[in-house]
Amino acid sequence: MAISSDSWLDCLVKHPIFEISELDKQRVESSKTKQNAISNNITDFVLQRHICVLTMRDNDLFVAVGSTIRVLNLTEFKDAWTTASKNNIQLSNNWVSSIPYKILDTPEINFNIESLTPNLNGRLLSVTGQHSLVIVCLPRQGFGDVSMFKKSIDCRTLTIGRKYYGSDKAQLLQVKWHPLSETRTHLVALSSDNTLRMFDISTDIEEPEQSFDLFQNNNASETAVTFSIGGISHDQSGWESFTIYYALRNGQIYMICPVIPFKSAIRKGHLDNLMSLVEAKYQKAKVSDSNDINALTYLYKLQKQWLQDLFDSAKVGCKANPSLMNNDTLSVVGNTSSFNFPVKIQGPFLTNCPTNSRGYAQVTDILYVYSEPLHILILALSNGLIQNHMLSTESDAQWDVLKADGVERWQHELHDLLLKSSYLPTAILYEEANVKTKGSPSVQSIRLVHDSLYKDTYYAYHSGGVTAVNMNKWLDAFKNAFQKVKDGKKDALAGLKGCLDKKTPSDIRHLINTVPFYGAFTPVVGLFVMTDIYLSYTLIAMTFDYKLSFRHLNIRHESEQDKDRETAIKNQLKYIVKETEYEPLLPLPPFEKPKQPDNLPSQSKIIIPSELSDAKELVINEETLRFFSESAERIRYATRELNKAAMKSKERLCLQQKEFENQVNTICDLYNRYQRFFSTEAKKAREQELQEITQRHAKLRLRMDKQLRLVLNNCQPDLANEENEWTEKLKEFSDKLTGSSGYASRVELVNHLQNQLEQLKIQSGKDRKFNPTNMSASQLQNTLSILKSQSESINEAKKRIENMENKVLTTAS
Repeated sequence: MAISSDSWLDCLVKHPIFEISELDKQRVESSKTKQNAISNNITDFVLQRHICVLTMRDNDLFVAVGSTIRVLNLTEFKDAWTTASKNNIQLSNNWVSSIPYKILDTPEINFNIESLTPNLNGRLLSVTGQHSLVIVCLPRQGFGDVSMFKKSIDCRTLTIGRKYYGSDKAQLLQVKWHPLSETRTHLVALSSDNTLRMFDISTDIEEPEQSFDLFQNNNASETAVTFSIGGISHDQSGWESFTIYYALRNGQIYMICPVIPFKSAIRKGHLDNLMSLVEAKYQKAKVSDSNDINALTYLYKLQKQWLQDLFDSAKVGCKANPSLMNNDTLSVVGNTSSFNFPVKIQGPFLTNCPTNSRGYAQVTDILYVYSEPLHILILALSNGLIQNHMLSTESDAQWDVLKADGVERWQHELHDLLLKSSYLPTAILYEEANVKTKGSPSVQSIRLVHDSLYKDTYYAYHSGGVTAVNMNKWLDAFKNAFQKVKDGKKDALAGLKGCLDKKTPSDIRHLINTVPFYGAFTPVVGLFVMTDIYLSYTLIAMTFDYKLSFRHLNIRHESEQDKDRETAIKNQLKYIVKETEYEPLLPLPPFEKPKQPDNLPSQSKIIIPSELSDAKELVINEETLRFFSESAERIRYATRELNKAAMKSKERLCLQQKEFENQVNTICDLYNRYQRFFSTEAKKAREQELQEITQRHAKLRLRMDKQLRLVLNNCQPDLANEENEWTEKLKEFSDKLTGSSGYASRVELVNHLQNQLEQLKIQSGKDRKFNPTNMSASQLQNTLSILKSQSESINEAKKRIENMENKVLTTAS
């Protein structure tokens, strides 16, 4: 049978890795029968066990079938598909089978696998059964480098916690790798005995590194059934990264803080930020008049001491691992605290959710999401509802100070204070949404998976398929409101209250529908989001009968435009409209792209249950006709909406193309004008013209000087007798002053003689002064003063004669 497809994922669906034997089919049918029998009255953990038999490590796809783990390198598979497509080779079942999967040889895994979870660096794979926990050590180089002809791969396995998990012991409900682990080997496991254990498998696989008893009382509805870790460490993190949130079966939420692996890698900026925050709280509480707030100073002292112990341990850790300092990450040791108080269980969270709103529904999963500036806790309930809670108080580190030797008075005061309801953690129920598909079971287990690219999106997989929840709209509204509060604007608090009152709902999309008909459902037992740049950005899911389904997701290309930029665009268009020589074709307001093509598909992919898809003929009845009618109507509606968006975009593109042509023509005209005045040839021509003008101007100036001289010499009128006498006297005075024997020459001679006299005085070493003229010093001094006064008189007379000469010339002209 030929496989015609435009996508390599369509071929992957037909790969033998998803084929199961008859025995596995019987096991699958038995599992489905149990799903039909589930009710809210059960006190077992059928709803709470996290089932995920499909996962991905780098480019390797892992599928668990019974007690066997199969693996297929997706890069190798896509390369083969690309080569076959380029060579126009018919894609047949034989071609798909030519890229075989491999089986991990793990003899210690002799149980039915319920979940697969790779660690952060992809070296380890946790394999969970109902009563067993095994770690598989994976090859570092990946399975793409293993020979294609090698069917089985030997892998080292480690059985974890035999003392605590077994057929006659506790059941495993959920397992997660801790993101702060420096060695990437810390595994957190929640079991049915109400105990949360953290194992460091690099040091001890039998005993946990840390253990927390979550037991509250003997009520079965108050057992812990799910948990979520508070995320990675970054410079702006608070105590949330050191927190583990967990939920009871009845919906109550608790938290434990601080909880970190004994070998942790934490950002230095994170610890600095926390230390500054705690110090500010301590200083504020110390000067408060309230006794309760004063009692909090003991808590802040403990927090400061705990953080300081981390800093002290980091100094030793950095010496042992200097490479961590290159990315501003500290290697800390979490068990070096200078006090021995155990971590306090904080809760239950105070929420605005009515106690009877959940009815008999049980909690099946919890997910912590941080999307700046909000911390969100999401609860999944067995009745198909999800609840988005916003944490209204910051997480805080607390210790049970009474569980120590030698209890002092301040310990009682702090313990009693933290028991008050006003000091319990609080959360606001923002919205409650239904992700259950029409026709799916009334009671079902819902699992939550966070999108690895977008913090505001998560996915819920359940018996009715896969549902996507996008919180982008209301998270952006809160982000803008918090930014106004940060900027200190007047209407900031009103805007924040408006966001709470408006309650913009999340966008709910059913991506995969496994309930085409009432009562005929196919539960999803595995989901992950593939974000590889070569393999694509795709959601991969698998049903309990090992049918693979996928949905391509779209990368968001929204450019973040601030208000200043939007205002500038509007003003620019407004000013262009006012121009008389240019009329734009683009109207106001600025164009907004259609919202239909977003990152989530609008139509769900339908998966027909195996009992119906294998039938030779389809029974036509009222239900099937209604299903086909509703499906066709949804497709027609989506097609119309996409067609409208396409037409709108096409019209806009045509308009923009015409406007672009007008702008190009205008720019060409401006360029031609520019070239006329500012090109190299134009500059040379202007320089030549300027040089010619300068030369002509110089010639004109010479001609003007010649003509002026001729006029002065030939056209001067006769002088009067008195003027002639003045002229003769002026010449006589001029000769006396400037002649060879005039006063000016005499003054120069006197100055010359005076200089010679000074030189002779210096050269003479005798005490007696030499006087060649036989004149006394007083006589010489008198003569010198007379000559100086005469020199001044001569200069003054000279100036007067020059002034009179200028006046005569002016009068003559």
